[in-house]
Amino acid sequence: MNRFTTIAVACALAVPACFQQLDEGAASGDDNSDTSLDTPPIDLPGGGSTTDACVANQGSALAALRTYCADCHGGGSPGARRGQPPFDFVLDITRLTTARSESVPDPDDPTQGMRFVVPGKPHKSRVYQRIADDEMPPVLPVGLDPLPRPTISDVSVLYTWITACVTGP
Repeated sequence: MNRFTTIAVACALAVPACFQQLDEGAASGDDNSDTSLDTPPIDLPGGGSTTDACVANQGSALAALRTYCADCHGGGSPGARRGQPPFDFVLDITRLTTARSESVPDPDDPTQGMRFVVPGKPHKSRVYQRIADDEMPPVLPVGLDPLPRPTISDVSVLYTWITACVTGP
């Protein structure tokens, strides 16, 4: 079972329980429960605030990419390793949405490389697929310190970010 299947099963099991709790709260007349899905204001680095949920989601998505990908694929410390083929721009959203893999063909058009991130389509996005299928970060040989693995929450954040927040061509 790959990580995506695990996430889907976990969500399917959790959702009915969430609705049951909401229904029980409404039935009991509990006025103290907050069922609002409004995004609380998010402070912006340059001042001001926003209630755009994609601002927080993008911050979380970039934090996950920085934690699990940037040391090898750009944005890491000086002298960081580089991926093969050269893929050293994992934190550059514009390049992620326009660049194509040099080694993996696009499943829809094998004459072109697969795009790293396809806005609105995580399953057609190379970055998401490699993480969700537990292929990245790679498992290192015995004797080397293991690389940190993305959590189910990290994978979910990336899925939501690509589905609802990334824009591009």
